[in-house]
Amino acid sequence: MNANASSTSPYKPSLFSVLKEAVRGKAVSRTMTNLFWLGVEPISGNILDIGGGSRGSHYRFLPIKKEAAIKVADIISRPGTDFVLDIAKERVPLQDASQNAVFLFNILEHLNAHDTVLTEVKRLLKIGGRLYGSIPFLVNVHPDPADYVRFTGEALRELFTRNGFAVITIDPVGRGPFLAAYEQLDSLIPSVCHAVFLPLVWLADALVQRLRPKRDFPSIFTLAYNFIAEKRV
Repeated sequence: MNANASSTSPYKPSLFSVLKEAVRGKAVSRTMTNLFWLGVEPISGNILDIGGGSRGSHYRFLPIKKEAAIKVADIISRPGTDFVLDIAKERVPLQDASQNAVFLFNILEHLNAHDTVLTEVKRLLKIGGRLYGSIPFLVNVHPDPADYVRFTGEALRELFTRNGFAVITIDPVGRGPFLAAYEQLDSLIPSVCHAVFLPLVWLADALVQRLRPKRDFPSIFTLAYNFIAEKRV
């Protein structure tokens, strides 16, 4: 299948899968964001990764076919960068409708000209091509080189729709209030200690969900969002 394949399976990361990454030093929110991509259909063809210099941890989870041709545009010259440019001000030197997929992983929060960037993404994508990405929400401010915004799921949907994309999915990454609070302390907790504390936090959120079963706690206490949007015209 190519980048036009169907979207995702239900996103229900297990404690074990999150804990395995956490004890290796990966932030809980980033781990849960990455695990989502295990449920996505294989991605192939021409792929432009915006801001993907040095290849983030999500590459270990994305189902990218071996024959895919990946180009990287980044504002800083990092390893593996093909085009050094400011995507909010400059065009990528690729032909119109030349890409099967565009990646925007943990980049939108660092941009202050979202409509301009999405116009460029739409120019580059083929009809039926898809935009894949993620953006943090209840996560600390992290300039790289700046950190401008946080979007709710509703704001993301409006942003993509306004710029002519069909939203395939906007998936809230989270579990409940205890994990949301735990995430704020993540950088202060030695990696090995996650093996003790994270199961307790996981259980606490499970009990809260049992007590209030009608509330959608992942959507209320969202750590991040994953999204897939498609160019149809």
